[in-house]
Order: sequence, then C-alpha cells, then structure tokens
Amino acid sequence: MRAARMILPVVAGAMLYVGSAQAELAPEQVRAPHPGAAALAAVGNIVFAPVRFAVMAVGAELGGMVGWLTAGNETAARDIWQLPPFDGQAFLQPEMMDGEQPLDFGAYEFHMHVTQP
Repeated sequence: MRAARMILPVVAGAMLYVGSAQAELAPEQVRAPHPGAAALAAVGNIVFAPVRFAVMAVGAELGGMVGWLTAGNETAARDIWQLPPFDGQAFLQPEMMDGEQPLDFGAYEFHMHVTQP
C-alpha cells in the first residue's frame, strides 16, 4: 500500500514530462508578419465589436423570450440564436483582413481582401 502511494506520483510525473518533451519535438511554425492587417483589425474592432455585441445581446434576449414563451423549448430558442444577424464572430481578426479566414455572419460568409497577403 505504501509503495503504491510512492509509485503513483512518480508515474504521473513521468507522463507529464513525456507530454512536454513531445511538444518540444514539434516543428516550429513560421508565420509571416502582417502589421497592416493587425492594425486594420484593431481599428475596425473599435466600431465592429460594440455594434456586434449590441446585436448579439438583442439576439440573446429574443432567444430567451422565445424559449420562455414556448415553455422552455430549447430548439425554438436556438432557432432564434442561429439567425444571420445574431450568429457569427464577435471580433475582427488579422486573418480576416487578408482573406485567409472568412467573416461568418450567421449563414453568410464574407471573404475580405483588404490588405495584400
């Protein structure tokens, strides 16, 4: 019994060490810097994020009301939450400015190519 109390922490520590050692062996991914896209995303979020949060808050309230009025029907509430103006990303990312990642707005998907990749 006493040996099990000593062996278990040693084995757990060895397993944690092996996981970190494997992470060290993974090749480093090199990313080309895009300072223009980063700055444009940051400036765009000054306007986009507050408007997006307001729209998402309205969607949350409507979905909650629909769920409450339908006696707790979660499917009805999710149907409201997945409508185009309420579903999607809350922030602009630099990858969106380059066109590498789309801007999701519900069922709609926009590919912006504002900066040169």
